[in-house]
Amino acid sequence: MICWSCQKQAGAGPLCAACGALQPPDDAADLFAVLGLPARYAVDLAAGEAAYKDLSRQVHPDRYATADPRARRASLARTVQLNQAWRTIKDPVRRAEYLLTRAGIDIGGKQPTPGGDEKRTVEVGAPPAFLMEILELNDELAAAQRKGDTVKVAFMAEEMRARARETMKTIAAALDAGVPAQLHEAARSLVALRYYLRFIEQASGQEAKLEGGSGAG
Repeated sequence: MICWSCQKQAGAGPLCAACGALQPPDDAADLFAVLGLPARYAVDLAAGEAAYKDLSRQVHPDRYATADPRARRASLARTVQLNQAWRTIKDPVRRAEYLLTRAGIDIGGKQPTPGGDEKRTVEVGAPPAFLMEILELNDELAAAQRKGDTVKVAFMAEEMRARARETMKTIAAALDAGVPAQLHEAARSLVALRYYLRFIEQASGQEAKLEGGSGAG
């Protein structure tokens, strides 16, 4: 990248190596690279947070409040990019989704068939049997709520949390293996995880309603 201020090669960091001017971010930059982290699922979150805080201080808009307009714009853009990178990488689900996106796999969409012609695509979705099971569990959860059965709702929520935890382990192992077939397994597991998380959210809301209702009288 050529520095906007001195017209010399700026280098890889946020500041120009020649003149120290803040550079605009590369919009296509890898979010792991933004934080100086290896692009893998098992990341050092403590190191990521330290990098995020350090870089945030370097590019914070307050430091460039009276600077050249180009530096102020670069500061805002750098801050937005840093926040996006850290939000994505610190969250295990978002991190998994991002890694799959980097590998060309769009969850809920289409991607190259593993081992085949890259122009061929397959749908990443949940099997009909799995969808039927989730539908039945949601019906069971709704019935428990109608009956005011707090024990049943809590039990179902905890069972789904256990499934979500096991699924996250599967996703982590598949992503860190880095093999195409394993990546597709991670994608299928991530689709399932989304259903689990929605169920947990719904069950938690119902638990709160039931507990609130029981204490209202």
